[in-house]
Amino acid sequence: RSRIVKPKHNFENDIIESARNIAKRYHTNKSHAQMMEHLALTIFDKMKSVHGLDRRERLLLQIAVLLHDCGKYINMAQSSACSYNIIMATEIIGLSHLEREIVANVVKYNHIPFDYYEQMEKTTSMDKESYLRMTKLLAMLRLANGLDRSHKQKFKNIRILPKEEQLLITVETNEDITLERGLFGHRAEFFTEVFNIRPVIRQKRTLDKL
Repeated sequence: RSRIVKPKHNFENDIIESARNIAKRYHTNKSHAQMMEHLALTIFDKMKSVHGLDRRERLLLQIAVLLHDCGKYINMAQSSACSYNIIMATEIIGLSHLEREIVANVVKYNHIPFDYYEQMEKTTSMDKESYLRMTKLLAMLRLANGLDRSHKQKFKNIRILPKEEQLLITVETNEDITLERGLFGHRAEFFTEVFNIRPVIRQKRTLDKL
């Protein structure tokens, strides 16, 4: 009797490793990317009942986080377009062309105004459903990026809790987060438009002794 042995190899890890290598090649900010990875994936996990996305989309979000700043190496002023071009021109083993296009667009619209489907459909192979998936991932990436906009990893602990029509984000820090609050508002608007849930940031001061 022949037994079917389930492969132990984790192909997802290969894809993530491949994305990490691309990020390294373009000298992306590692500590900022790690913080963003934690934030974006936590938002994804806490929003499961709302976004209706699966493990594969979680992987695409993770890759988008890892590559979201790669274009800065080429051109700081045109980083969004450069990031998009890098991702579209780079073979990421294990991702289909469509998945790569979703990731590239998530990264592209992280910093520039968003194009609605009617504006994009002539230049993309994404159908309406793929476009919708991309939009949800973008909303999560933008929110995570807003929380570490200063690239200084100011928050010690972050708790994320969906509550009725709000996403409560409690951050533990004694630092000044005026910049984060200001930029957060704009990104939260887009998130609300996509999910109909309003992210709210709350600061909790820590009692660390000097």
